[in-house]
Amino acid sequence: MTRRIHSEPAYALHSRAYRETSAIIDLLTLAHGRLSVVARGARRGGRRNAMVQPFGRVLIGCSGRSALLTLTSCEPVSHRWLTGHALYAGMYLNEILLRLLRDDDPHPRLFEGYECALDALASQADPEPALRRFERLLLKETGYELTFSIAADGAQVVSVAGAYRYIEDVGFQPVGEAVDERQIFSGATLLAIDAEDFAAAHVRRAAKQIIRRALAPHLGDRPLHSRALYQRDTGS
Repeated sequence: MTRRIHSEPAYALHSRAYRETSAIIDLLTLAHGRLSVVARGARRGGRRNAMVQPFGRVLIGCSGRSALLTLTSCEPVSHRWLTGHALYAGMYLNEILLRLLRDDDPHPRLFEGYECALDALASQADPEPALRRFERLLLKETGYELTFSIAADGAQVVSVAGAYRYIEDVGFQPVGEAVDERQIFSGATLLAIDAEDFAAAHVRRAAKQIIRRALAPHLGDRPLHSRALYQRDTGS
């Protein structure tokens, strides 16, 4: 049976060459989650080549009898122009979506969160808060939610005055006192992250460290291309 999708909001996450003039494009869609489509003639330019442009919302139509559908229509709706650090941050968002999402698994809240993250990247100087909010949403939507306000045993609320050790796939384990260790975080810091209050530099650093460790087991062994590209181009 032929599957047909009409006027579906979508973003292009990645594209790669296919045959002589076509491309396979991985999409994030509102109602169908991640989809892969063949855009015939996309590398010749023209209207359908808009699909290849990252961070642009489009309405797509596609059809086919297999998991790999054929793009039948593409209408641009809006676009976010990202430059500098925001561009690398947007590439990173696309890459972790590709790593964590399964094909044809809808996540409408994740689609909306992705749009909010792009808006924030386009309008704010510091991309870190937008990245942390989206990473937390991605973990939650894919079944790996990280809770900053509840200790690992599930029975104890994180205390402002407490100290906690983060353990991957377990959570935050109370410890006797805060010490100068990578694995130890104050309760005040964890609660600030939970409230998405990233005004303080130490909160931003802790959030990046913890969430990066939480994501690592689910991203696979291959290095993130966006991270390597950022480090190469910025020397950081």
